[in-house]
Amino acid sequence: MHLLYATVFLFFLSSAAAQKVGLVLSGGGARGIAHIGVIKALEENNIPIDYVTGTSIGAIVGSFYAMGYTPDEMLELILSDEFGYWQTGKVGDEYIYYFKKPDEMPQFMRFALNLKDSVIFEGLLPGSLINPIQMNQAFLELYAQATAKSAWNFDNLFVPFRCMGSDVYGKKAVTFRNGDLGDAVRASMTFPFIFNPIWKDGVPLFDGGIYDNFPVKVMKEDFHPDFILGSAVRGGGLRPSENPMNQLEPMIMQKTDYAVQEEDGILLEMRLPGVFLLDFHKGREIMQIGYDRAMGLIDTIKARVNREVPLAEVTARRKAYKESLPPLKFTNIYVTGVTEAQRHYITAQLKRDIDGEFTMEEFRRAYFKMLTYSKIKEIIPSAIYNWKNKTFDLYLSVKIKDQVNVAIGGNISSHQANQLFLGLSYQSLGETSADYNANFQMGNSFSGVSLDGRFFLSARIPGYTSLKLAYFNKNYSQSQSLFYEDVVPAFIKKRERYVLSRYGFPFMMRSKVEVFAGLGILTDLYYQTSNLTDVEFDVSKYNLFSTGFRFEQNSLNYRQYPTDGRQQILTARYVRGNEQYRKGGGRYYADVRKHEWLQAKGTWQNFMAIKKRFVLGMMGEAVYSTKRASSNYTSTILRASAFTPTPHSKISFSEAFYADSYMATGVIPIIKLNDMFHLRFEAYGFVPLRKIRKEAYTVGDNPAVYYRARYGDYFSSYQYMGEAALVLHLPFVSVSMFVNGYSYPKNNYNVGLNIGYLIFDSGFLD
Repeated sequence: MHLLYATVFLFFLSSAAAQKVGLVLSGGGARGIAHIGVIKALEENNIPIDYVTGTSIGAIVGSFYAMGYTPDEMLELILSDEFGYWQTGKVGDEYIYYFKKPDEMPQFMRFALNLKDSVIFEGLLPGSLINPIQMNQAFLELYAQATAKSAWNFDNLFVPFRCMGSDVYGKKAVTFRNGDLGDAVRASMTFPFIFNPIWKDGVPLFDGGIYDNFPVKVMKEDFHPDFILGSAVRGGGLRPSENPMNQLEPMIMQKTDYAVQEEDGILLEMRLPGVFLLDFHKGREIMQIGYDRAMGLIDTIKARVNREVPLAEVTARRKAYKESLPPLKFTNIYVTGVTEAQRHYITAQLKRDIDGEFTMEEFRRAYFKMLTYSKIKEIIPSAIYNWKNKTFDLYLSVKIKDQVNVAIGGNISSHQANQLFLGLSYQSLGETSADYNANFQMGNSFSGVSLDGRFFLSARIPGYTSLKLAYFNKNYSQSQSLFYEDVVPAFIKKRERYVLSRYGFPFMMRSKVEVFAGLGILTDLYYQTSNLTDVEFDVSKYNLFSTGFRFEQNSLNYRQYPTDGRQQILTARYVRGNEQYRKGGGRYYADVRKHEWLQAKGTWQNFMAIKKRFVLGMMGEAVYSTKRASSNYTSTILRASAFTPTPHSKISFSEAFYADSYMATGVIPIIKLNDMFHLRFEAYGFVPLRKIRKEAYTVGDNPAVYYRARYGDYFSSYQYMGEAALVLHLPFVSVSMFVNGYSYPKNNYNVGLNIGYLIFDSGFLD
């Protein structure tokens, strides 16, 4: 009898020791974070996980576990800024290569005219809603080491793993058992229209949930576990949503049978009403739901799973696995998908930043530099471990776009600030890289055209040369420039034609320096009195040469009405030329003067988050010039520097805020109502070094009164302006309702609405 008991005991002991547990994780978008809570509950109760299969978010969570991540590490990654960048395609500020950024323009819609592809209007029907460049590099970093250690066999991971993809052309599920682990997980989570597909053997692969959202069959066929625990998440009672993103899931995903046969194991099913596809920000509470649900069934699971693996043992094995992963270091780079000339240029650019052995962080910076404002559409990196060198070889599959980019924008306004903008750009890439831009603006305040070619040098030190041709008119009409009680300009036109050559080079990631030289013809047409019955404008014409340098640093989050970031601009220039003056109705220029001066201008803005919903902005601006007065008061004012910190001040004329040299400062408290709306208050003070004063005089017996400029005492006057605005920042446009006031002229208050951007092409002396 004792022998029989011993035999039975040894039988059950051996059965428990041999018992294997498989974990099946369903897809379901952000709802799948509940799987992490399930894993946490299993580990804390010493329930082993010997195999994992998953689809979509289940593939992500399952792959993390298969690579040795703890539940807490998984949650930390999902809640990180980096994971948020994967979802949005946003590039972190520290990786934006400001050196390549084109000049700021008022566009709010862009699309591409493809020169070779059959899809002509690419920007109107994007292949994916999320730019893949963040995810491409992130998946390289996440999965390269585990792929190398597994020798491309998912059975050799910390825990053997399978995930599902979908072949929508063959209308079938695809099981990933080997290959690049990152590509497998990418394919499994590639939801149509949101992410670009992963191509394998000439076939695009999408989210595995389309055909198999709960891979229990693969678990049974590939691993034959003794017990299967299925973790399935569903929306459960979600009402139809008006959000197009949320409508995609029920349209695309086919009906799935979430079932685990009783003899095979247990199904742990969770319904998460109110959680949609991309609600990853709710990760902590979703994980807790999974944990609580698993803990509620833990006794039932333990009754079926006799084998125990202490958490300390799992932790030790996990640590040993991670320490055995090869370091993520790179040496050789191989570029594919481009011409030989393009390969030479790309390789030369990369070697400026990464040469010899380099780290992932060094590659990441070079990677984003290559993609910033570039003809390169996409770089798909992959890493293959070189067992001889003990480092990774980096393979870059490069996609080039051959297209003309079209930008449309401008401003719709309740006052005289309606503008239309059209921008055309083309980029070429061969032995060198070049950007060609043509910008057209038309409106009440500003009209003009500029042609700009920028050529990036393939040299050890990065740099570009550019040539810009520009012609524009800027007008101040009566509705923008009120008649004042004293005699001031009431109707003004400013015309500029210039050619400007620049050489630029980067200064760290968010700054650049330009050295420039150019020739300009600047013409001002104006009345010197309020009597608009005059037949002709007075005319002042300047033929000028200018040279100097400009330093610019910019991390502001918006082109107009920023709420975060910092901007610093410093410009120093030397100007030389002549001025010609012609009285209204005159046929010849009666007064010719030579001018020569030095000018320095500095602008600084900084926005600091004081609290979650409160931001404090500060700004300062200073100009110093040795410029002398022009032929008359009005011409002197028109060619002085203007302080125009708000959009409205850029299109209104008040000579009180013009001076050759001045200092100005401002404070900008901002209340963020939500992620899109904010309320801002702006208050500015302006102090000219020496105010430009108007002095009347006559010539001989001629009764006509003329006005010349005279400079007042130092710091003898000051002005101020203020504005309050409710601003809506949409992904493509800015909308603002504002009220403002100026200290001069008296009672100068304005109320208005702007939809768009009041951004104009730069002037010759800007």
